[in-house]
Amino acid sequence: MSAKVIAIIVLLILLLIFAIQNTQPVILNFLFWQISTSLVLSILASFVIGLLTGCLLMMIGRMKEKNPSS
Repeated sequence: MSAKVIAIIVLLILLLIFAIQNTQPVILNFLFWQISTSLVLSILASFVIGLLTGCLLMMIGRMKEKNPSS
């Protein structure tokens, strides 16, 4: 197996261990809403939202670099 495949397998195993150890319920309060979910889901959702925000901002920056007149 290549080093890339081994690294992916190790990361997936670590993610699985993280998910198994963080299953306790948490309550998220946002403005007027209250949501009950597991800790791992709230952490992963925060990660995905941050990742998508970073990708969006990076794409906007690249578009501005390509079109300096606007």
